[in-house]
Amino acid sequence: MKHSAIKSFIHRLALTLLLAASVISGRAAEAVKVRLLAFSRVGNETEVGIVDADGKPLAKKPVALPTQQLSESTEIASRALVFTAPDDAKKILGKVTLPASGAEFILVFLPASEGTQPPYQIDAVALPSSEFHGGDYAFINYSGSAVGSVIDGEKLQIPHGKCTIYKAMESGKKPGNRPMVCYRQKDGVWETTPFYSSRIIVQEGVRNLVFICLDPRSGAIDFRGIADFVDR
Repeated sequence: MKHSAIKSFIHRLALTLLLAASVISGRAAEAVKVRLLAFSRVGNETEVGIVDADGKPLAKKPVALPTQQLSESTEIASRALVFTAPDDAKKILGKVTLPASGAEFILVFLPASEGTQPPYQIDAVALPSSEFHGGDYAFINYSGSAVGSVIDGEKLQIPHGKCTIYKAMESGKKPGNRPMVCYRQKDGVWETTPFYSSRIIVQEGVRNLVFICLDPRSGAIDFRGIADFVDR
């Protein structure tokens, strides 16, 4: 191969590598949206700072960490997130790496086991916005085992780590109260006694997220229902 041909080949190769690096860099910096929820609070921080693995700030100001509703959506240009106290960047409250796919997540802050650091364990839940409408209930199960629910006679199965949506309005029933009981699967067998019994309220223009989590401190299954208002 002639010298000029070799130089041309090297030049094209360099351009190809630069383009590939640019694409990879662009994907790494692609922004995702997150909303936060503390299943129960550890300490007294009601806001958190968000930085990357190198300590670089990812949010312009501290983000709210509510317990009874989701925080406002925050756009973040990273998938490796570290949460700190709002007034002390060295105090780490929790860490999470978002899944490689997905653009919108709910980050559920769960109390870590007693005496461990950081104090929060964080689960990233992809929000099923395209299928999740007013009147619906999205059950998101992080209890460690499958959960079955019977709502107004309709049976739902919610595998661990998955989301199952109850389309309350599609049955043609009007808004109102619906009875609900929940059972747990243990060692592949469904328990016959429900561990939870209550009623849910179906409202037009309101979709609800129900987080089913295992409390690492008590070992018991716990629920947290969050109403999210949408257009009717």
